[in-house]
Amino acid sequence: MHTGAPVTGTEFDTSMGPHRFRNNQRMVPASEAAWKLAGDNGMLDIRVDASNGQNRLRDVRTGHEFVNLASCSYLGLNSHSTVVEAGVTALREEAVTGLAMAEFRIRLEAARRLEEELSELFGAHVLPSISCGVLSAAVLPLMASGHLTGTDPLVVVFDRFAHFSLNFLKPIVADESLVLTSPHDDMDFLEDVCRKYPRVAYVCEGAYSTGGLANLHGIKALQDKYGMYVYMDDSHALSTQGPHGEGYARSVFRELDDRTMIVASIAKAFGSTGGIAMTGSSRLFDFLYRSGPMGWSQGLRTAAIGTTLGSIAVHRSPELGTRQRQLAENVGIFDRRMKDRGIRGTGSHIKFVPVGENEWAVELATELYRRGYYCSAMFFPVVPRGQAGIRLMLRGDMTAAMTETFVDTLEDVLDGFL
Repeated sequence: MHTGAPVTGTEFDTSMGPHRFRNNQRMVPASEAAWKLAGDNGMLDIRVDASNGQNRLRDVRTGHEFVNLASCSYLGLNSHSTVVEAGVTALREEAVTGLAMAEFRIRLEAARRLEEELSELFGAHVLPSISCGVLSAAVLPLMASGHLTGTDPLVVVFDRFAHFSLNFLKPIVADESLVLTSPHDDMDFLEDVCRKYPRVAYVCEGAYSTGGLANLHGIKALQDKYGMYVYMDDSHALSTQGPHGEGYARSVFRELDDRTMIVASIAKAFGSTGGIAMTGSSRLFDFLYRSGPMGWSQGLRTAAIGTTLGSIAVHRSPELGTRQRQLAENVGIFDRRMKDRGIRGTGSHIKFVPVGENEWAVELATELYRRGYYCSAMFFPVVPRGQAGIRLMLRGDMTAAMTETFVDTLEDVLDGFL
């Protein structure tokens, strides 16, 4: 009789999955041990008063004040008065939190207007959704089966460092087509696959969540040479660059066509909540709205439609460029002063400080927090085993002086730590 305890006997081994693309038996114990370590050191469940902004969060239980360097709001637009007030206004005008149903049946007129304004802002056909993860879950299986390209199935190559929300979908995609994993940003590997197979799709990030930027020119060259489909998550770069906040990927993939889709979170630097898919193909819209998670998930809630419209207004103003330039200045300060420290992410606002063991990552994060800066300790499976470290995010609502002071602190902590 089964008691609910984990089955470990060899007589049940055949009930286990093949573990081709994921293995919870290995990942869960390792990650839970790391999370417990972070929690025991007071680095989780910190409850804050955010009324003074991200540069002065206050722990409501201890009174400790600190700068939030784990936030993905890279421009600080999540607290911008125009964005916040637009969300409040939308709720008051619509007088409903949302229609609570699939958008392909009925949707608010404000949602249709939002789609048009996003498309105009970014110069592409833009499909909004409640999250970037929902978009990927809807799109990738259909891309693999050839339904986005109108072809037979495509061989799908995932970059090794592609975000968990992308790699999470490998088993589903593998039910539709051959799935391969590429060494990180390895154009030679990718070209070998393109030579071997007639239809290939590459799944990657633009700005990687643990630091580093994709080789956009190399990817574009392979696309032009072999017709490769590119599915790129640019969540960590949207809004941080480009005249209208188009992001890092669009600096090379300027004019999107039917072989390219760029998805991005609008809950990070954009300052709202949800996700968008940018494509050059208008024919995909009705199809994707009905497909998988896009069909059964709800659309953006009323407040999110409002805050997104508010952020579009900021993106159309000179303030976007001001904040982008301040972010770039902060990145330059950090890179200049920390160039010999072996920190990953040169040129990016996302930095990763590798230290090796989980305990060291937590110790480093804890000491920085004690000195007034919260940075995220990162462990397996987010990073490979034995390569734990801390991730920190620079922001455009930090002054240069604040960045200099933080680097002073980081240098002092690292000198004592190493």
